Amino acid sequence: MSAYITLATPMIDQECLVAALVDLGFARKEIEVHAEAVPLVGYRGRARQQLAHIVIRRARVGSGSNDIGFERTDTGFRAHISNYDHPRYGGSWFSKLQARYAEHDRVKQERLAEIEARRREEARQQLIEAQRKAVHAKARKMGYRVKETREGERVRLVLVKRVY
Repeated sequence: MSAYITLATPMIDQECLVAALVDLGFARKEIEVHAEAVPLVGYRGRARQQLAHIVIRRARVGSGSNDIGFERTDTGFRAHISNYDHPRYGGSWFSKLQARYAEHDRVKQERLAEIEARRREEARQQLIEAQRKAVHAKARKMGYRVKETREGERVRLVLVKRVY
């Protein structure tokens, strides 16, 4: 019977965790991702008590090894690594995993911030355009012609009415 180490991690993003595992040498096709947690398998091929959503099967980990799994919890992924595999996939390896995860998370947050900034700018432009159209419509209704000029980011509308 093997002993297992369970490590709570601050890693909460599945996409970033999988990308970090790929960075550390696991092929993407070797990493199983499950919506529902599945049992991990020990070195004798028997199911273990631990469940995981992200699994690296023992065949990829090494001969005589156990599955490595990451279980999704409310506070982040919990890593399940056997004592047998801990010298190879513990300490420094886990630090590298966390560093790669942090990098992927940073890049993702920057990408999301850019998308949000773009979305806000598009919404602002739509509001300006709607206001401009409303002014044009109201001015025409009142018998004015609108003379529009742009000064950098500013739009200047001058209402002109000819009186004969």
